[in-house]
Amino acid sequence: MQINAQEILERYRRGISLVHEEMPSAIHEYNQFTGKAFEDGEIDRAHKHLIALAIAVTDGDESSMVYHMDQCIEHDCSDKQIHEAMMVAAAYGGGSSMSHGVTMGLEMLKQLRH
Repeated sequence: MQINAQEILERYRRGISLVHEEMPSAIHEYNQFTGKAFEDGEIDRAHKHLIALAIAVTDGDESSMVYHMDQCIEHDCSDKQIHEAMMVAAAYGGGSSMSHGVTMGLEMLKQLRH
């Protein structure tokens, strides 16, 4: 499977930047909201990104998968935790979620770890 995790991350960040130029208040408000949603609370930030990763795998959302996987790595999630989150997605979302996790997800993890 041809995936370039860094390219996907950069494409996402460029897109946010372009929309920010046209609609700075919308992007600011979105960032404020998501920043609050991902703050440490009863659930720590790392586990919130594991949850988001599982949702992205279930949705098959390539950009969100790589973004949240990158955040999981940044917040010191182990490969095992990431694998478990992807398997929760498969348990919930069935075959397509399993396919996303074991193809795109594993390749993204491999690329982001190296």
